[in-house]
Amino acid sequence: MKTDNLNQDSLMEVLKGRILNSYRWQEDIIKPFSKEMGTTPEVLEKILMKRLDMSSLEALHPRFESSKYLCVRDKIHSDLNICWLSDIMEIISPEDADAIKNKIAKEVVEGKSYEDAIIDGKKELIEYLMR
Repeated sequence: MKTDNLNQDSLMEVLKGRILNSYRWQEDIIKPFSKEMGTTPEVLEKILMKRLDMSSLEALHPRFESSKYLCVRDKIHSDLNICWLSDIMEIISPEDADAIKNKIAKEVVEGKSYEDAIIDGKKELIEYLMR
């Protein structure tokens, strides 16, 4: 019985390793996310191997892809200080704040560098505030 558990654990490790080491996973998730987290791809792989079961691991890639837009949008909210301008000072309507964030997030997801998008976003924000 103990041997069966070891064999099953080894099999799961092999199967998870195949998923994590696939080209798409490495390029879409492992490399960029490990860089963002300030760690190595190997450390991130160990974390995912340890923390996720097979079904969670298999479902992660599409969830990761779909979350990019929302994460970028949240970061833009902070980096453009929209939290102050809209939520606190209320000099930008929530609808306009969303429109600005959505426009910039779309540009970033479509390939524009985040830094350039933020620079352009600040200019657009100033123009909006000057109206």
